[in-house]
Amino acid sequence: MTASYLVELKDWGLHVRLQGTLSLEQRDTIARQVEMQCATLGARGTSWSSLVEFDRFEAEDGFRPEIVVALMKLARRCGQVRCAVVMTDWHWASAMAEVMIAAGIDDQARIFVLAKGPTVEGSLAGEIEGRPTADHPADYPGMDSAMAWVLNGGAVPMVSRAA
Repeated sequence: MTASYLVELKDWGLHVRLQGTLSLEQRDTIARQVEMQCATLGARGTSWSSLVEFDRFEAEDGFRPEIVVALMKLARRCGQVRCAVVMTDWHWASAMAEVMIAAGIDDQARIFVLAKGPTVEGSLAGEIEGRPTADHPADYPGMDSAMAWVLNGGAVPMVSRAA
């Protein structure tokens, strides 16, 4: 699998997808793009949601939770009301839960860990590059509950501090 990423604005908010082993330089580029998109969404003056997908994600040169905490706090200041984080790995889900708690946004974010299943080549939706971007990520297997929560909110089990 090649490393790839996507940061795009949708009518409902921000869609971020990280796939494969991303270098420090790639992750810095992603962080800058997320900052710019948060500012754009904040300028709208309306509430928005985000969907962040981690597909077989690995952080080359180490994971930097302080960057993720800063981005989560920025998103909240810019009007984000909900953030669904969809992952395929329990290790990273645990790391993200700690980051959400540190950022103080565990009241507005949910982690969805997808079980291994009949997905394209074992990933969430196949390679990003070379495929058209879907207008509705729930078209991908296993994304229904995450996307429904992004768009509508509702009662979904939350990551607890005891987990």
